[in-house]
Amino acid sequence: MIQLYKQTPISIFLNDIDKLIVIKFSDITIKMRSCQFIRFNNYLECLAKKIEPTTNKVKLRLVRDDLTVKLSLSDFLQLSHGVKIVVSKTFNSEMVINN
Repeated sequence: MIQLYKQTPISIFLNDIDKLIVIKFSDITIKMRSCQFIRFNNYLECLAKKIEPTTNKVKLRLVRDDLTVKLSLSDFLQLSHGVKIVVSKTFNSEMVINN
């Protein structure tokens, strides 16, 4: 297992055995294939665009078991940033940071 990103409270790993990307945050573990991971990045980007100055929490809806998680804005931004970094490094994608 290769650690791709480590920042409290988020870790992103690449599992060599089954080639899955593993994300661990807020007592949740998600395993995804590469294509799912890129779609997850797109989902996080869409949520980030909806953030307003008054936003304190972000609702993250995970498909499996219809799980909805409320993350603090700080944790959400950290998760989003970590996923963007892994996408840019792992898939040679250009990282775009919006203001």
